[in-house]
Amino acid sequence: MLALAFAAAAVLPRLLGGWSVLRRSDRLHLAMGLAGGALIGVAAFETLPEAVSLGGPGVFAATIAGVLGFAVLERRVFRHVHSGDLACNPRAGEIGAGGLSVHAFLDGLAIGAAFSVNEKLGVLVSLAVVLHAFADGLNTVAVLLGSGHDRRKAIRWLAVDAVSPVAGAALGLFVGLPDGPLAALLAFFAGMFFYLGAGSLLPRAHRFGRDRAIVYVAALAGIGLAWAATQLG
Repeated sequence: MLALAFAAAAVLPRLLGGWSVLRRSDRLHLAMGLAGGALIGVAAFETLPEAVSLGGPGVFAATIAGVLGFAVLERRVFRHVHSGDLACNPRAGEIGAGGLSVHAFLDGLAIGAAFSVNEKLGVLVSLAVVLHAFADGLNTVAVLLGSGHDRRKAIRWLAVDAVSPVAGAALGLFVGLPDGPLAALLAFFAGMFFYLGAGSLLPRAHRFGRDRAIVYVAALAGIGLAWAATQLG
């Protein structure tokens, strides 16, 4: 039950992160800058290193597949090329939000699995999850609003993202995933987050924002927050 309690503790920061974007939609370009940096940081400092530590062949191939796979979906399948248009393809935004929700589910799964090993490890993993939960909620809403969705759709996806860690923790307490498949899945989403942050959110934030220099500051702040969460966790 302690694992579920820690997973539930990540719900409020996620909601607050999403609410911060909904409240100041006029500053969406700054939110996208922060979200882009945070996505890059989460992938570089947490998701990919965790995949590498789990081992198994094909981790970096799965990362490249995540980058290329989402790029193809966004640019070819959904015909979303970063040109002069103001609206991203909405389906690309939903894929991004879905990926973030799966990442949140895996966060909870990690909490449950860690508590299955021992309580100390469970607490440390939970701390890392809670520390970046705010950025996860912010990312979810920013991706959707930046892709042309309305506030109601963003709120629904934010709710899914917020409860996903609890569902993951419940599953993690009872089901142990093999290291190989889990490593490949984490690496794939790391690649997706790299592309979503560096190839989608940051270019859009820079192009449409009035405070372009601050966008880079926001991106660095997002990367720094992800790094700090990793160090403290």
